Amino acid sequence: MEKREHAFSRLKITMIILAALLVISAAALAARYIYLHAAASANATVTIPYNLIGNGSMEVSGTAAASSALSSAAGEGVKTSADSYAPQASETDPRVRATELQLYRNHASDNEQFEAQNMLPGDTVTQYFCVRAYHDAAASLVFETEITDQTNNLGDVLRIKVTDLGSGTVLCDAPFSEVDGRAVSSLLQANADGESTVYYQVDVSMSTSVGNEYQASLLRADFNWYIDGEESLTPSPSTGEGMDIVLWSALAVSSLLLIILLLLGRRREGHRHG
Repeated sequence: MEKREHAFSRLKITMIILAALLVISAAALAARYIYLHAAASANATVTIPYNLIGNGSMEVSGTAAASSALSSAAGEGVKTSADSYAPQASETDPRVRATELQLYRNHASDNEQFEAQNMLPGDTVTQYFCVRAYHDAAASLVFETEITDQTNNLGDVLRIKVTDLGSGTVLCDAPFSEVDGRAVSSLLQANADGESTVYYQVDVSMSTSVGNEYQASLLRADFNWYIDGEESLTPSPSTGEGMDIVLWSALAVSSLLLIILLLLGRRREGHRHG
């Protein structure tokens, strides 16, 4: 009888340990995914290599109203003079920064919200984006603009130009209404590093020929980047996918063992009272 009671006591201790491991694994996974979601919501910024920017392209012409015309996660920018606007740059800090977006396995797309309002004829504003893709095969990096809200059909006169700074290729240069929902792509070749980094310059402008009737107009859009063919993507080194495997494995094994021990404990409890 004492041996049976001792064995039953050890079984209860083991079940408590497994239950604790189960709770810890579940809590760690929950905390990790909350962290990754928060990190994805607050994209970092990186400095654009100077050779991609060149002299004179840091400033964007237009009236002072242009400095408040663009709103995105890349930052509000800094006015360098009454008639120019340089995103995240100043006279004392000439570096130009870009919002960094990372695409990898299980995270093949990302987007940035865009808003333009109160632009005047001749205004132009610019934002920069750095898209970093982790892949082991050739992949197609796609950019797509989607208008989500506008007044006075502002998309008909507000022009968007997207340039790949590395190659100098202009992916699109047309009014928002013409490129709305249209995908343009760049081919990313596989390389020994297992990743590709592409810098984009996005210029939004209003022609001087446009009348002042659009001054109080508003346009909101999503800038979407995604990889066409997720099978070419690999895990991001910064996401620690290996830790996910460990945590999920610990969760699965501890759950299975706990179920087995619960069944075994119920059977032994039945023998004790039988």
